[in-house]
Amino acid sequence: MHCLRKDRLSRLLLLLISWGALALVGACAGVPDQRDWIKIGQTTREEVVKRYGQPDFVMASEEGDTAIYRPRDSGRSTPHMEIPTMQAGPLGTSTTKMEPINPGVGARPMSGSQQERPEQELHIRYNTQGIVQELTR
Repeated sequence: MHCLRKDRLSRLLLLLISWGALALVGACAGVPDQRDWIKIGQTTREEVVKRYGQPDFVMASEEGDTAIYRPRDSGRSTPHMEIPTMQAGPLGTSTTKMEPINPGVGARPMSGSQQERPEQELHIRYNTQGIVQELTR
């Protein structure tokens, strides 16, 4: 009787693990690569800029440019920056106080439409005509 119960429990556990593995594999297979739309030798710089916006960095060479796109990290906070300011103190003295700097204008895109960004850093090499020649991460 005890062996029969143990055997049932083992089968149930194996069944649950199998279903879990199947669900995990199915979820991974259903997520398309974000770069699938970029075709080497076909996609133009204008198409990439339309979708991703202007690159974060561009390295120019005689053979063409390499654009580097970095992901937008919404979880990352803005660095805290301060500048020293002088203020009048008691009895004609002065004191220095650190004041925080607010990034303000230009910290986020002003247009209403948010452009898509790659999930990982992406390097796109273009030829001199602006056609994609290579993609690397």
